[in-house]
Amino acid sequence: TIITEEAIKTVLPPTLYRLTEALPKTELDVIIREARACEDALEKEIELLEREIGIDQQSKKRKLNDDGNDNGTANSNNNSPEQLVEPSIAIPLLPTPYQPGGGAINYLEDVQQILGTDFSPPDRYFTVSALLGRLRIPLKLPATTSAAAASAAAASSGTTVPKSKKEELEAEKKAKQLRLSFEKQQALLTLDQNDIYHQEHTETTTLLALWKRISSHRTSAVFRKPVNPLEAPGYQERILFPIDLSLIRKMIVCRMIKSYAGFHRCVGLICHNCVKFNGRESDYSALTRDFEDNVDEKVLEAVRNASAAAAAKAAAESKAVAAATGGAGGAAAAVPPVAGAAAAAGASGAA
Repeated sequence: TIITEEAIKTVLPPTLYRLTEALPKTELDVIIREARACEDALEKEIELLEREIGIDQQSKKRKLNDDGNDNGTANSNNNSPEQLVEPSIAIPLLPTPYQPGGGAINYLEDVQQILGTDFSPPDRYFTVSALLGRLRIPLKLPATTSAAAASAAAASSGTTVPKSKKEELEAEKKAKQLRLSFEKQQALLTLDQNDIYHQEHTETTTLLALWKRISSHRTSAVFRKPVNPLEAPGYQERILFPIDLSLIRKMIVCRMIKSYAGFHRCVGLICHNCVKFNGRESDYSALTRDFEDNVDEKVLEAVRNASAAAAAKAAAESKAVAAATGGAGGAAAAVPPVAGAAAAAGASGAA
């Protein structure tokens, strides 16, 4: 089955919303302000590109007004990046307007600069980038400018190289992985509707067992202990809600985490913090996506097993009740009519 763009567009918005469920309100507020600033910067860059290829901006604005699609956000003061408290951290390769705390101008003002960089306004804002950086295939971001250009050049070359048997098998394997990954994203979206996912456990054994399975995975090594601020300069400035697997274990033991949902959200905050600090294209963020993929798989498996066990228990209890009811009814029916009448008469005479 081929995963279509329309199917991805259907799953992407609720997936982004699901990823925000782990975040504290303060962090969500930062995402909203950053998203507005990004939208403002992107609209300005799009306007520059459209003007370059001859699109009349006045005609476009009139059409947007006629269609009722002009939400007036482009010039809103709420979108101003000055309202954001940005860390003063220099990042190599980023153009000055994309640097955190790089000033009031958060977009490139030259068309050639826009076309010549692989970066975009969201790269300036750590929190909204962290949300985008946790997306996994097939819900990935569009290709960078250079990658898209290379792909377009290859497509327009007109040369078709026959695939070998090995390449065909690799393509089939990749397509299967994409399909399974997409199905996993769909399954994650249905978790919130499962009572077992939100059910509070009366003991810590089950959640600690889940914690152990996740903590022992190869991708979890960097998340087992708190980040040392001396080894990661700027971490305390950028990360407002630090958390790690050792803290999550303590929260389970202290009964601060009582459900699969609570556990899942706290691990999600670990992933958010890592991508936010290191940048969505870093090696640590790639590791984080693998780690979160394993966590999602383990949580889905735990909820499936618990749901199956609950269903089996309910079926067994229902069967036992039915057997007990049926047995009582059968015993009553086994009494001969005459004997039953005699017994009733005897009881009447005794009365």
